[in-house]
Parts: sequence; structure tokens; C-alpha cells
Amino acid sequence: MICCTVSILPKLREDFQSAESAVGYANLGMFADALAELDHLSPQMTLDDGVQEFKLRLLERAGRWQDAAGLAARLATNHPDESRWFIAWAFAKRRSDSLETASKILTDAASLHPKDPLIQFNLGCYAAQRGDLTTAQTYVRRAIELDHDLEKLAHQDPDLEPLRQAHLID
Repeated sequence: MICCTVSILPKLREDFQSAESAVGYANLGMFADALAELDHLSPQMTLDDGVQEFKLRLLERAGRWQDAAGLAARLATNHPDESRWFIAWAFAKRRSDSLETASKILTDAASLHPKDPLIQFNLGCYAAQRGDLTTAQTYVRRAIELDHDLEKLAHQDPDLEPLRQAHLID
């Protein structure tokens, strides 16, 4: 048992160094360098959920929306019980593809997570941006019912400006 433990120690050290470097680069806003460091991780470490989420956030900050959408889609498929991956997927698809594609992802996610306030809120944002103010108002009201803290965000989110201008947000 000791021989097996000793043989993995060098790779663990390399993984730790690469992860530490990636975090350092990210803190400096050097997202491409951070992503390059993640490429040096062992396959086992690369598949870790925390590493996957960190990579997703780096891709988003780097504006690599197509790559972010692909990773978020895989995370949503592998973890359908976690609504945050659907939200991240829709967020990236909105930027890499279209508002309609993002709306479809979240509409499907809403059937899996009907009480998730952020899915409802984002569906409201997308509807407002499409000009469907009645639908947007319904989604935003539902989101606020589920999480009252979203009321403040509803008064600030730029996507909901059409609702505010139409005086449809209380």
C-alpha cells in the first residue's frame, strides 16, 4: 500500500502546483493562462466537479462562450438535479447562439426545477428582451414569490428595463 501511495505523490504535487498557478492567474485576470494551467492536471483531477466549475467560470470570464456552453451542457447532463448548470448553459448559449436557444434550455430546465427562482427570473429576463412583457412579468413575479430577495434585483437588472419602462414591475 505504501508503494502505491508514494508513486502518486509526484502527480498530486504537480496537480496542486498547476491548480495553485491557475488560481493565481485567475486572480490576476489572466484567464487564458489559468485555463492553460488546468490543461496540465491529471485526468482524475480534471474530472473533479470543483475543477469543472472553476474551468467554466474561467471560460465565462474569458468570453469563450461556445466552450462555456459545451462544458455547462455536459455538467447539466451529468447533474440534472443541479439547476445552476442549466442556468450557466443558458447564459453561455445566449451569448454564443441566441436568446431563443437560451430560453429553450431554461424552459426545459423549469420542468425539472419548477421552484427554482433563478430559472424563473432568467426566463423573465429573456422574455423581456424578446419584448414579451406579459410573459416576462409572470416569470419575474413567480421568481420573487419563490425568493423575495430577487425583488431588489428586478429593479436593477438591465434585462428587465422594458418591464420597468412599462411600469410592470411593482
